[in-house]
Amino acid sequence: MTDKKRARARRLREQRRRQQRRQRLIFIGAVAVIAVALIVAVVMILRPAKDEAPVAAPTPEVTAAPVVETPEPTPIPTDTPVPTPEPTPTVVPGSRPDVISFYQPEGKSYSPRVRMGDEFSAKWKKGEDIGSFEVVASDEDRLEGDFFADMFGQRWKSFPDADSCRIGFTLHYALEDGSEIQYTMLSPSHVEHTEYIECWLYDDYHREPHQSYSHIKTMKDDTLITSIKLTCGKKIKEVQEIWLTAFICGSLDEFDADRDYTGPTSCTLHITRAS
Repeated sequence: MTDKKRARARRLREQRRRQQRRQRLIFIGAVAVIAVALIVAVVMILRPAKDEAPVAAPTPEVTAAPVVETPEPTPIPTDTPVPTPEPTPTVVPGSRPDVISFYQPEGKSYSPRVRMGDEFSAKWKKGEDIGSFEVVASDEDRLEGDFFADMFGQRWKSFPDADSCRIGFTLHYALEDGSEIQYTMLSPSHVEHTEYIECWLYDDYHREPHQSYSHIKTMKDDTLITSIKLTCGKKIKEVQEIWLTAFICGSLDEFDADRDYTGPTSCTLHITRAS
């Protein structure tokens, strides 16, 4: 073999050795990189992140024991009977007064009574009476007799349940300014607006003949308002016309919320100023 061939063979061997050495170094470096990466991954998995605080385990809440209420003992049944409400008594037709009219003496006080019409006129002067108006449970044109209590009582007692009823009046009048005043009277305490018209209530039934008596001051169980006297008040000039209504009532069911009578038995007198 020539020297050139031997030199060339030597160079080839050196190149192979250098190539094998590089391959070994590359392999060893790759293995080292993989090992380091595996170690870092394991550490990162097992170690908590720096910015995360360790989570504390929640403290269990203590549940209060339920309160058990002791039931009240059931009352022992007694033998006391339950009262049965009494039914409202039915009014028998014709048992209570179903008619009423205004009357006035035919002559003097002790004389027959004559039934008044729907109109009455009188002079109105401050402090003087407009008139006295009696009522009887009747529609007869003339009542014979001379004592009013007898004439009234005869008609009143002809109704079996009359004593369960009461007589009342409603005064209604118009003023010159266009306004109106109205109120109902079942006792003297109900009288209003006396500066226009004064009202005086009388029980002419419970009185003795030829004995003086006064207007009703207090109501008793048997008091009956059988007449009313109207007297001119200090402002009578402002009154234009008057309506006076008499009625018979058996209960408060015969009145509305404004205390106005709504029952079936009444009569009305229109009173005007005489020229």
